[in-house]
Amino acid sequence: MDSSLEIIKSEIEKRHQGDIKQLAVVFDTNNRLLVEAPAGYGKTNTMVSKIAYMLATNEIPYPKRLLALTFSVNAAYKIKKDVSLKVPELLKDSNLNIKITDKIFVSNYHGFCRRILKKYGYLLHPSLLKIDNLQSIDDSKPRNTMRDVTGLSYENAMFLSKYNTSLKELKYDFVKDNIIKYNQIVIDELIEREVIPYNAILTLTIKLFNDYPKILSFYQNFFTSILIDEYQDTNTLSYWILNKLITKKTNVLLLGDSLQRIYGFIGAIPNLLNISAEKFNLQKIELDKNYRFAQNPICFC
Repeated sequence: MDSSLEIIKSEIEKRHQGDIKQLAVVFDTNNRLLVEAPAGYGKTNTMVSKIAYMLATNEIPYPKRLLALTFSVNAAYKIKKDVSLKVPELLKDSNLNIKITDKIFVSNYHGFCRRILKKYGYLLHPSLLKIDNLQSIDDSKPRNTMRDVTGLSYENAMFLSKYNTSLKELKYDFVKDNIIKYNQIVIDELIEREVIPYNAILTLTIKLFNDYPKILSFYQNFFTSILIDEYQDTNTLSYWILNKLITKKTNVLLLGDSLQRIYGFIGAIPNLLNISAEKFNLQKIELDKNYRFAQNPICFC
């Protein structure tokens, strides 16, 4: 082990104060891990150290990147802030010259898919080149959709609404069997009028990956490591995209809490951590120390 890596490893060990489970995640050579823990058990701290150690050991070789995703915009912002501030702290005493933004791309699922459509979406419709200029809408209520999309038939507005509802109600078969029809209506009727539903940002990315395998292959090879925080909030479409991005060679780190499914009301998949552990062949590590109240013990005297 070279001196730089020894320094980083020592700094990580000090930061985690001998927490065996957290350090097991950071230093484990298994490239497929599922970390489960409630809030306050150090998932964020463990994630930051794991990323720093991956960078130090060149698990993300140039020009490859780590893709860090989560469901909400706020959660993605928190990851970006924690990584940009804390990873350099762990690496500062080494002689490694690493620019974090060159190694890690952080986003929520919609932001990631918008980026892809902005670059390659013209293959589906020219207007997707300027996706940021399109009006984003919620297609769950037919009358509102018809108001936003002049000339849209009630029948098509109802179908868009049914697809939206099926996602929320976890009707997997309907979502899978009707994605082609959903995308076609969106492309022909909505994108043409410079409108895009929130769900379509994901469904059109799935279509792009299906129709243009070379584009999918590029992203599979470019993002050799995928990290998902708050994984329990992933819905059907996001999970579909992950299934396409993750290959047998991909390093995978999923972090979540099966008891804290915040977005169940919009289709977060129940029992997803256990499903994914089997699907992606993940080693599961449960953090077991609560640090939230460590400095403020409750007294019952």
